[in-house]
Order: sequence, then structure tokens, then C-alpha cells
Amino acid sequence: MFLKKFHKKSKLQRGIFITITILIAIGLVVPLAGLFQQTGGNPAGQPMQSAQSLQEELTALEARVAENPEDTGLLMELAETYLYAGQPEKSIATYGKVLAADPENSQARINLATVYYYSSNYEQAIKHLKELIEREPDNKSAHYLYGVVLATGKKDYAAGIEEMEKFIALTGEGLDVERAKQAINEWKSALAKE
Repeated sequence: MFLKKFHKKSKLQRGIFITITILIAIGLVVPLAGLFQQTGGNPAGQPMQSAQSLQEELTALEARVAENPEDTGLLMELAETYLYAGQPEKSIATYGKVLAADPENSQARINLATVYYYSSNYEQAIKHLKELIEREPDNKSAHYLYGVVLATGKKDYAAGIEEMEKFIALTGEGLDVERAKQAINEWKSALAKE
């Protein structure tokens, strides 16, 4: 059971990271909130479930959470499922419950910031990312997402580049670093056009 939950979290994290990277690579800056409503949401690139099976999963998770309202693992799963179901408002509220019970839950804070980013609520995404970075200055994912929110959301390319450079310094090398460098080059070009 633990491995299943770990695999699911890892898959979500990888999916979110890949999605953001793809958005940067193609220069997509269109607000994504409308996209969730059109596609039924699926930011992590998971195979789409039928609407009926997704609703059944939501109903079962809601019942389990009603029985165990303090179980942050269940709340995290429910928040993720709400997001897949195209219900970002419920996802946000559920991640809020996780953070109320466990304010230092880094994954919940990253996921919440990601939902806010997808919903074009950049100020809230920034607020949560700043909180996380203040507490965990070496959190690579937080720096990466913060850079994306600043550059693609707020159009503050200089600040986005600065955060992405922090990500690169923390990560060292690899495919993610190459993607970050590509994003930096694109944002430098955008800065030059201003």
C-alpha cells in the first residue's frame, strides 16, 4: 500500500514537472484554467479515466475522508483526484485542509502552488512558494516552479531567471537542468524584446 501511494506521488510530481517544462519549451503562456474545464483536467499526463469511474473514485475518497478527516494522506489523494476531475477549487480547498493539519507539508504546498499557477492565481502560488523556500531554501522543485510562475505568469523574466539559476545550482546537471537552461534562454530573449 505504501509503495502504491509513493509511486502515485512520484508519478504526480514527475507529471507536474514535465508539464511545466513542456509549457516553457513551447512558450505557452495562455492561462490554463480554461484548459482544465475543456479537457476534464489531467495535468500529470495520467491516462484519462471515464467520467463515471472518476466520479466513483471521488465518491469513495470523499467517504473515506469523512471517516478519517485528519488523514493527510487521504486528503492529498482527494485533492489530486479533484484536480484530475477538473475541480481546481475543491482541490485548493482540500490542500488547504492538509496544510491546516500539517503546515510544513512541503508536497501539499508545492501541489497547491501548482494548482494556483494553473488557475492563473499567481499571487497565491507565489505566496506558498515563498513560504516553502523560506523554510526549505534547498527545495529544488520550489525554486523551479517559482521561476516558472514569475516568468510565465507574472512576466517578471529577470526574477524567473534568478530562481531558475538557483534551481540549476542546486541540481547540478541532467535533463532537467538542460530544460531550465533552455527556459532561461527563452526568458532572456523575452527580456531583450521589452
